[in-house]
Amino acid sequence: MYPTVKAAALAAFMLAGAGAACAQTGFYIAGAATGSDMTKPKQTIGNAPATGQTLEVENAVNFHWGGQIEAGYQRGFLRVEAEIGRTTNPSAAYSAISPISATLPQDGKNDVTRYMLNGYAELPRGRWFASPFAGVGIGAARGHVTTFAAPARAPAAPPSQLIDARETNFAWQAMLGVAVPLFRPLSLTAQYRWLDAGTVNGVDSRGEPITRRLHGSSYDLGVRVRF
Repeated sequence: MYPTVKAAALAAFMLAGAGAACAQTGFYIAGAATGSDMTKPKQTIGNAPATGQTLEVENAVNFHWGGQIEAGYQRGFLRVEAEIGRTTNPSAAYSAISPISATLPQDGKNDVTRYMLNGYAELPRGRWFASPFAGVGIGAARGHVTTFAAPARAPAAPPSQLIDARETNFAWQAMLGVAVPLFRPLSLTAQYRWLDAGTVNGVDSRGEPITRRLHGSSYDLGVRVRF
């Protein structure tokens, strides 16, 4: 089941269990720390390992960290916010899949800086200890990908900078979480996020075209302050 489908199903369950109460209205600011669990990025490299061929690659990525800040407004059960966030996921290895097969160590990174406009539906706390919410967002994501390693066609060669590419693409995300009030203006928030930051297009060290797809899950823990 795709992550967005699972999120929608869980949202329906959570919203069905929430009680009715007076919804809040007003401005807020928020911030969160992020644990980023990016899906292994798929990549292509043109004219590799030989002219006329396209090398298909999968990059191993490590769970890593990031964060975001938001400013928004809530009216009734609905709220809208502007968000700036960043995640970084280092790559310790890459695997060439086709037309050759090899796994090589690398020093690489997959950085994403996002600028999003999000909309949420958030039910009041009711008889539960927390307010459940679900949302979606659209915006732009700046991806920066690097690979410092030996090329797959020459695995014994000394490592070098094979890829250093940046591109800004359309991005979308889906979120599901809860807000737990600590005292009147302050709430603790916990959220799951699925982000699709698009595909970075660039060139490798030989000037040949490369692509790398950036998407995956994040887990956000933060605070929200209302005014």
